[in-house]
Amino acid sequence: MRLTPENVARFYHIWLTLLNYVNDDLHLVASFPVTPGPASIPVEDVMQLRNALWEHDDLRERFIAENPAHLAAADLAIIESWQYRVSGSFCILRSLKKHTLFLSSASPAHVYGVLGLVSIIEDTLILPLPMYVQAVLLPFEHQIIYDTLLDSYNMMLGPGIRSGLQDQSRTLQEREGIITSLLPEDAIVSARGQRDEIATRNRKVFAAFRRDLRKGGLSDRMVDIHTATIEDFAREALLEVDPPRGILELVEADLRSYLATHPGSQPVVSFKRFLRFLHITERIDDELGDYLRRVLNTMGAEG
Repeated sequence: MRLTPENVARFYHIWLTLLNYVNDDLHLVASFPVTPGPASIPVEDVMQLRNALWEHDDLRERFIAENPAHLAAADLAIIESWQYRVSGSFCILRSLKKHTLFLSSASPAHVYGVLGLVSIIEDTLILPLPMYVQAVLLPFEHQIIYDTLLDSYNMMLGPGIRSGLQDQSRTLQEREGIITSLLPEDAIVSARGQRDEIATRNRKVFAAFRRDLRKGGLSDRMVDIHTATIEDFAREALLEVDPPRGILELVEADLRSYLATHPGSQPVVSFKRFLRFLHITERIDDELGDYLRRVLNTMGAEG
């Protein structure tokens, strides 16, 4: 859940060298040494220089061009990759074995898997998770870290908000997974294995759909029929096309195309039950869900 000690030392050397350059240029704080550990530097100084760095991207670009500290080419590449940083408000949801989950507040929202630096992220926070913070996420080679500062909101989240955040996070992970790299080339590489990833995410949705059908009192036979219909639709209409899409990305044209080649009332009933499930579990936008249900109703089958 955190960088290796070697990479922590490497990051702080790059980071403090860069902030020192910012201070030499803008003279924002009295002094900013490069060599001390982060604990010996006032947080207020770091925040002031960090804010200036992200507000003036030309400083970072100029540092790369001049390389006054004679950093290695690989270290300069790290700094160059920070053009792909993601900043804003996030809800830190929970810690997993591999990373800590950050849910972005921006639209469209995403779930990021972020590594800690010296400590596990959860251990650096003053309040229990989940909690909101202002943060800047950075690429560090093929992983995501943060720029040492997490500006937290001093408030506890109630059970209703926590439940809503969990639902949103679950839906995003089923729709697109957890983002674990900010580098464009990693997105291209992951696209090659997209179908396997989408199929894995789809299976989680189908398992939840099965449970919902059983709760509704349907027989095992009808549960199997409805689930199989949606699985076949996901494979035929979404997964095998180019580019592939997940079951939560279905649109009207997908429904019409599939039902045109699979006539009868049973597939329509299966889709009505599936759209109801998506709606009550908040896996689909209300407006889109209502529209797709109206589309099914116009196809003349009873639900």
